[in-house]
Amino acid sequence: MSAPSRTETRRSSFSSVMQTITGPALTRPTRLCFIVEEKYETDAMPGVVADVLRAWGHEVDILRPRTQLTDLDALLGKAYDAFVLKTVSGGPGLSILEAVAAAGATTLNDHKAIRLARDKAVAASRTRAAGIPFPTTFFASRAQVLVQTPREMYPLVVKPNNGSSCEQILRVDSPEELAELDIDDSGFLLVQPYLPNPGYDVKLYNTGEEVFAAVRRSPLHPGEDVVEELIPVTDELREIALAVGEAFGLDIYGVDVVETEDGWVVLDVNDFPSFGGIPDAAERLARSVLRMAHRAAGTAAASTPETGSATPAARTTLAMEVSA
Repeated sequence: MSAPSRTETRRSSFSSVMQTITGPALTRPTRLCFIVEEKYETDAMPGVVADVLRAWGHEVDILRPRTQLTDLDALLGKAYDAFVLKTVSGGPGLSILEAVAAAGATTLNDHKAIRLARDKAVAASRTRAAGIPFPTTFFASRAQVLVQTPREMYPLVVKPNNGSSCEQILRVDSPEELAELDIDDSGFLLVQPYLPNPGYDVKLYNTGEEVFAAVRRSPLHPGEDVVEELIPVTDELREIALAVGEAFGLDIYGVDVVETEDGWVVLDVNDFPSFGGIPDAAERLARSVLRMAHRAAGTAAASTPETGSATPAARTTLAMEVSA
């Protein structure tokens, strides 16, 4: 399959997800708690989603796990309809999310699905087991064992097992080059064969309403002249995106893919990316949060025997993980 034409010189803005806040409240008033890491307190996402929800008449509280002592019992006692997490890999927010889930809260994205995507070795196995094209992957507990990589596998890609935002991803062309690198091995590492490609990645985004595709610069080709822009979502790209969501149990997520001579190959799965440049991203995500929270609450209510008294609203958690 040939890559979509990108002869236009216009560069779409992927740094902003701020959208005009319009539209109905959509559903009954909802109580939400956004768990936001320090790194993202001043970023557009998830603040714009909270702004949309407030404009629609919903209640949104912000929890900052880096600076607040969190009383878990009190947090659960507030009976939020949903907990929304925006965190970095390894951040404290995920522990709070899982603590809430362990107390019986419904999780959307499911907290188990989030763990599948967070651990890149697990994600690799999950993707390949589902029959979705994904590179052969080797696991390294530390940088010293990388020298065992067979010479015929070069060039190769080395990346952190718990990485995010395309950080610390390296292309290594030979064992000699590997020997000269100072690779951070504070965490586990993954090794994959480098796949020849056009010099850019494509990011697939599922907002919970619709699948979008956007050209992204590749961390392996930093010098390439790439126009970052939305591109048409072909049937093949949509099928890949939906297959990944089904395999992981994710509702809102991103998928990094690259076009090779053998077709499209998945490189990474993110349980909640930035959604930069996606039209009306904040409103689409706000609608998805409300729809999934109320769907889960309705399911819980339907499974509760009638007692003649009101059934408390089911608490739902939705995890948002930043990724490029």
